[in-house]
Amino acid sequence: MNSFAETCEAVAATSSKNEKVAIVADYLRSRPMPDAELAAVYFSGRFFPSYDERTLQVGGALLWRALAEAANTNEAKVAFIYRKHGDLGAAAAELLSSRKPPGQPLTLTAVAESFRAIAQSRGPAAKHDVLRDLLARASSLEAKYLIKIMTGELRIGFKESLVEEAIAAAWPAPIEVVRRANMLLGDLSETLRLTAQGRAGQAQIRLFHPIGFMLATPAESAVEAFEQFPDMVVEDKYDGIRAQAHCSGGCVRLFSRTMDNITDSFPELMPSLAAFPEDVVLDGEILGWHFEGNGGRARAFPELQKRLGRKRPTPAMIEQFPVAYDF
Repeated sequence: MNSFAETCEAVAATSSKNEKVAIVADYLRSRPMPDAELAAVYFSGRFFPSYDERTLQVGGALLWRALAEAANTNEAKVAFIYRKHGDLGAAAAELLSSRKPPGQPLTLTAVAESFRAIAQSRGPAAKHDVLRDLLARASSLEAKYLIKIMTGELRIGFKESLVEEAIAAAWPAPIEVVRRANMLLGDLSETLRLTAQGRAGQAQIRLFHPIGFMLATPAESAVEAFEQFPDMVVEDKYDGIRAQAHCSGGCVRLFSRTMDNITDSFPELMPSLAAFPEDVVLDGEILGWHFEGNGGRARAFPELQKRLGRKRPTPAMIEQFPVAYDF
């Protein structure tokens, strides 16, 4: 973990994108494969791969309390140092800087085990115990980046697309192949492993693992767009929300553009999607819909908004604001 944290410091210290990529590529190439796989995910600012639905559910209050205990101080002192830095990770580094260094080195594997334990723990008290113990085992620099990963605010000028570039540089491979592998897998750790083995081009979609959504790319004119895609098909853009449907053997899961599982939010879509006779992955749009006979028309987006954020809508809500899935 210390080597990872030092690499993050080096990345944060340079403004050159190419140098950032080179630093991370050198680090990944130098580490044992299990460490490199974990580090690739952590460099993206995540604690689990993007396809993984688990969350830590660790709020600011819980982090502050665990940090105060690890630093043998009170939350008022944590608040004071935080206001100075405006960053809880940086505050952790200062609060723990005078503490006696931990005896046993903290490994990335141990960090991964702690993240899994936090995600599995039920209730703030259980999560607090795991978090406190993790911070107690960390050096001040390690604690800085542990907290940054947990809060999703790495703030070193690095992002997932640059992790892909670093992987492609560490084990020379075309960046397009690495990007496609990560899009299909939704997992930087597996993308790294396949690239290191020279098999990134063999990455395949896995059912019920959301894949990266293909997003629009701007063009100067319609002429330029048609030159890039000679066999283009143009259709109306409905005003809904992007959703990926994975269907197999009557089982269906819906994922949002942020790869969150939103299956329970739209139960009325399940029967039609479950009827596919073969395994399919669909990229489509959930629309507010006004049903008329065998057809209907899309409703304005504000009508659909009334359904958004509802994890389990009531029958009355479903009847009042029905939806359809277009792909």
